[in-house]
Parts: sequence; structure tokens; C-alpha cells
Amino acid sequence: MFLAPDGDELEITNAAADFMAGTIPLERFHGRNGMDLTTGSRLAFGEMGWFGLALPETRGGAGLGPVEHSLFFREVGRLCGPLDILAQALAAHVADEDLRPGILSGEIGVALAAPDRDFYRLLGASSASLAVLVTREGAQLQALDGMSIETRASLDPATSMRCLSALPATPAATTSGPDIWALAELGAAAMLVGLAEAALDMIVDYAKVRETFGRKIGSYQAVRHPCADMALDVEAARCQLWFAAAATKERHADAPVHIDAAKHLANTAAIDNADRNIQLHGGIGVTDEHHAHLVLKHALLLTKLFGTKRPLLARLLDARLEG
Repeated sequence: MFLAPDGDELEITNAAADFMAGTIPLERFHGRNGMDLTTGSRLAFGEMGWFGLALPETRGGAGLGPVEHSLFFREVGRLCGPLDILAQALAAHVADEDLRPGILSGEIGVALAAPDRDFYRLLGASSASLAVLVTREGAQLQALDGMSIETRASLDPATSMRCLSALPATPAATTSGPDIWALAELGAAAMLVGLAEAALDMIVDYAKVRETFGRKIGSYQAVRHPCADMALDVEAARCQLWFAAAATKERHADAPVHIDAAKHLANTAAIDNADRNIQLHGGIGVTDEHHAHLVLKHALLLTKLFGTKRPLLARLLDARLEG
């Protein structure tokens, strides 16, 4: 990768896009089967090896790296993919030899544990029997069997949410160091870039067919200019994501700085583009039948995970880059 995907990386991107278009299409939000990652879908992801893209071959993975990891989760984001997919991929890096095969295959479901004051939110399907908790210092897997868990309503239709007051005292598996956080932050940033791209595609397609006063709305400056701003936001976030992924792959000392910058730009691009997409669609943009609101809700959740605005900017303020 030379600042942009090429060769085999594009093949992975296209394969992921084709697979997910048939497995987790946006139309699932308007069907009867729910939006969670079903057991069948999880097994399908596992069969394709998507959960182990960045995992070394010696541990049962594909032996690729942060670049392919980011490319894949960008495609997940474009379809408002369930957070379970990211949780499964992260858990595979934490699990021991006993748990890892089941996680990679999708036979064991994993939710994402997010601390919130004095309790934890579990983000993912209720069928998950494990939860992965990731911090900048390390990560741990927790068994959920026998735990008292309360189901909560979720603003984001793509993500079911449950809560529990405390995690078990003894984790099922642990790991230390910043590597898992880096993959988590890159994955979340990539999903947000995918959402920003999806919002831009939605409004551009709509502007080509919607007419007012006998003209396509794309011919009006009031539509063209916001679309141009959306395209600039996407390009900035996407370029920084690729650079951060490449820097992480090559083990640059300042890679964490570039990842923080990528997450901040992705946060901004996804929220701003999702909002503009709704506004430019007009009344139809706020209807339940349309996809526009799904992008905004998913973006609002992802911006709260693995790096929010103030902590990211605080870290970037004092950051130092390689000479």
C-alpha cells in the first residue's frame, strides 16, 4: 500500500463488499429478522476468515495486517455493520488456544464491553457468550454465562445493547500492550469512514433523480456545495486512515498519533456527512423507511467508542511526530 489501496488490497476490498452485500445488506433494517448479527451470518463471516484478517497465521489467522483490517471494516461501515464483527475480530487477538478457534469460526459469539461510569454496556447480539473489553493498556475476554444482564433500548438499530453492573473478577483471557487498542481504533475509524462515504453516495444518487421546479436538485448550488464539502471531508478522513494503517503496519513510533488523527477526522466526517445527507434529502430523510437516519445513528455510537473528541484532541495537542 502506497498511501492508497492497490493490487491484492483492492481484491480484498471488493471481495468484502460483495460478501457483505449479500450477508448484511442495508435492507435488513426493514425486514422481519432483526438487525443483529445472526448465528448464521456470524458463521458465514467465520467461514470466510474475516475475523482473523490481522491475526498471524501461526495463531489461525490470515496473516495480513492493519491495512487489510482497515479496508475490511470500511466496507462493514458502509452497510452499518453490527459491532459484533469488530468485537469478534478483536477477541481473536485476546483469546487463548482453547477459545480462539471458536471465535474465528463464529461458533462463539462476542459482544463489545464499553465502560460507562459505574457499569458496562454490552454492544452486540444477545446470543454472545463472551464480551471483549479493550483499553489502551490491554484487553480482556469475559464469560457472560450466569451474569445478571439487563436489556436496554438502543438508539442505533444496528446494535443491540445490554447492561451489567460488573464484569467477572477472573477474565477468560487477557493480553497487555497497546496493539489491540490500535486495531480497535483503526476498525472504528474505518467503519466511520465507510459511513461517511455511504452518506455521500446516498445524496449524490438522490440529487441525480430528484426534481424541483423542473430541474434535478443536483443542479442547484445549495445542493452541490454541501456535497462538495462532504466529498472533501471523506477524502481527508480516508487519506489519514490509510496513512495511519500503513504507519501501524510498518511499526512507526508515531503510529498512535496518526491513528488518533484518523479517528478524529473519521468522527467528524461521519457525523457531518450523515447530518447533511438527511438535510439535503428533505422530509424523506427523516422517515423510518429511508436509510439516511441509520447512518447517523450508527455514526453517533461509533464516535463514542475508542476515542471521542476531547480526549483525542488533548492527545494530539501534545503529540510528537517522527522527523
